[in-house]
Amino acid sequence: MNHLLRKLRMPGRMTKGQQEFIYNKLAALYLPAMVNRFLEPSPLPTGSPADFVEDFKLNNVYIEVMGTISHTPYFAKYLNSDLPAAQGGKQLMRVVAERLVEVAPSWDPKMLNPPPGRAPGYFQMAAATSIQLLSTLLASFVEEPKDSPVHIPAELKTRLLIWLKNWKRRHSTEFLGRVCERTRSQLEGGKEVMTEAKFMRHMLLNLDNCGKPGCRSKSHLKVCSKCKTVRYVSFPNNTTFTLLNTHSF
Repeated sequence: MNHLLRKLRMPGRMTKGQQEFIYNKLAALYLPAMVNRFLEPSPLPTGSPADFVEDFKLNNVYIEVMGTISHTPYFAKYLNSDLPAAQGGKQLMRVVAERLVEVAPSWDPKMLNPPPGRAPGYFQMAAATSIQLLSTLLASFVEEPKDSPVHIPAELKTRLLIWLKNWKRRHSTEFLGRVCERTRSQLEGGKEVMTEAKFMRHMLLNLDNCGKPGCRSKSHLKVCSKCKTVRYVSFPNNTTFTLLNTHSF
């Protein structure tokens, strides 16, 4: 899967639209399974190095793909769903935070002095990938009740903030520093990022509505065959509203 992602990201290999089509399809077909495998990863082969086993809990193909497709409408719809298949998403934010705090004491010195076989910046990018996903999850659950189990517990949040602030200071000119600062602001209730998160959440919740102007239906919706993101009412004869003129291609 990592090989597939690398090929998709190669400059000139495919258009942005082609990439997005694949990302949306990955999310639509495999997101619940990916989340479940991340929450309960399969054991690594016997004899795997101890540090590799420890890192694998957070630095694995599942979080890499989830981070890549976290901008898709399917990801937002999955997190907002109450269906049994989507319950793993309600645990995701807490588990990512827990594992990040667990590996941080090991990753922190490796960011400064990478071990043999690891390129400079490897652990910075591994941390940034998980923190970026955490930021997306914080935005997605911004309007959850304060006592919701979806949220990161206070004690865990305190421990996490220590690492975010430390990495923000040390890597301020890198992607890791920027994503640490944004996530820190979200955890501490920064007004600007909270307002932005609420706006995005309300916009994405429209995915539960029919795309026909004036239609209030929230059931029997099928995805537009062209854009793969907008939904329209599906009639018994399996036809859908022809509203392609409302799209920009």
